[in-house]
Amino acid sequence: MPGSSRSKAWLGAAALTVVAAAPPRETAPGEPADALIVGSPQPDVEKPRGAYDVYLLAGQSNMSGRGFLGDTTAAERQPDPNVLLFGNDERWRLAVDPLDYQAGQVDHVSLDPIVGVGPGLSFGRAMAAAASRPVVLVPCAKGGSAMAEWDIDGGRETLLGSCVARVAIAGGRVAGLLWYQGEADGRSAATAAGWGEAFARIVARFREKLGTPGLPVVFVGLSDKPRKMPRAALFPYWQSVQEHQEATHIACVGMVSARGLPHNADDVHLSAAAQGRLGPKLATAMLMLRQGGCGR
Repeated sequence: MPGSSRSKAWLGAAALTVVAAAPPRETAPGEPADALIVGSPQPDVEKPRGAYDVYLLAGQSNMSGRGFLGDTTAAERQPDPNVLLFGNDERWRLAVDPLDYQAGQVDHVSLDPIVGVGPGLSFGRAMAAAASRPVVLVPCAKGGSAMAEWDIDGGRETLLGSCVARVAIAGGRVAGLLWYQGEADGRSAATAAGWGEAFARIVARFREKLGTPGLPVVFVGLSDKPRKMPRAALFPYWQSVQEHQEATHIACVGMVSARGLPHNADDVHLSAAAQGRLGPKLATAMLMLRQGGCGR
């Protein structure tokens, strides 16, 4: 891969403090077949009047979030006035989980009917704590999406094009991109082997369309391979994807590993506690890239 390995931040996730559990949780995928992750959006707020930083949240279901909302603490469910959401409904709200709320979607291409806790909110709070301006999160992930669905040069009918269009409407300074994806590409040897090259093209396309050649990008290395059947049999090349992720070297791109973080019962999606641990690590990696000159 082209680029400098010196601008790459490598941070393990497993050694962080676990978020305390909340009262009885709500249900989610991987539990009973009729289970749902439910949540209510915050009331609309005004668009920030001053300067603000925009972060894109792209990838597949572990970025959208499948953690149980009931496993979060009361403090985690309280909005931070410095962390806002410009959602898939193109409305401004204070950010709370689920960020990728399914109601009122403008672009059906990115619709996730069932969403929960992802890494975005804890990332946004960590970034806001380190910044002197508000943070705006723009969720763009799509559950089950493979690299091939992102590696398309198109308009709002495509995942990448829809994300870029919503960022343009949100305005502000595009400060970085988070990427959590790869599980879907662990289904075949060919897609696993092509992950690194596809990711490089997607990063280049985001940077070109956003007009930010040095856009800081932090991606998540896949968590531990599922061990429970039938999930384990669905992703025979999961470890191959991990190997190609760890071999990826692109300027102003960092990786945070999700190895060792706990899953939900489905053995694929990270738990709410895991996502709460992951988000601040992503923020640390993003800050390292920005402090190193990326995005200027």
